[in-house]
Amino acid sequence: MLHLPAPLLLASTSKYRRAQLQRLGLAFECAAPDYAEDAVAGLSPVDLIQHHARQKAFAVAATGQGRQAWVLAADQGVVLPGERGGILLGKPGTFERAVEQLMTLSGRTHDLVTAVVLHTPDGSLFERLVVVEMAVRPLTLAEAQAYVAADDPLDCAGSYRIESRGPWILESCRGADPTAIEGLPLLAVTSLLRQAVAAGVEAAPTEA
Repeated sequence: MLHLPAPLLLASTSKYRRAQLQRLGLAFECAAPDYAEDAVAGLSPVDLIQHHARQKAFAVAATGQGRQAWVLAADQGVVLPGERGGILLGKPGTFERAVEQLMTLSGRTHDLVTAVVLHTPDGSLFERLVVVEMAVRPLTLAEAQAYVAADDPLDCAGSYRIESRGPWILESCRGADPTAIEGLPLLAVTSLLRQAVAAGVEAAPTEA
């Protein structure tokens, strides 16, 4: 276990990431980042995922609560092989788009890419990029529709939940940090926290 020299803030209101971070036994609070995850011209899908994670951390770190805290942020997306770094799939948002995503992924391998960032009060930034190779088995349209109706993965990049009924549609996964599939790579998180503690990062001095 680890003693942190400052409060820990998770820059997310995701119930999935909150539940995952709770598994580490650390005290933390959640804060919603005031940041719109818009596309940025010239960035590859992986670079965009990293950009979003950093901007979420910066947005929370700029708040009164965040200035004295260690801010942890993450962003995740599905990247299909293709030109210019591939094709990025995010959260579907609707039933129809979720089915469309699954049919696009059907019978194919894709990368589930998660960027995680730790921002500390002295301005230090610690980062990890975690890639898990996922394979979706060949699906019929009826199977994709039935899965989406049963699991409601509208807020999940790629339109599946491995922690729920996702194994019915998945064929395999390969990666160094399987916890990343649920949204927050816990092996990377603990590594970043240990790295920051070892670097001697302290809380910023309180303003007079």
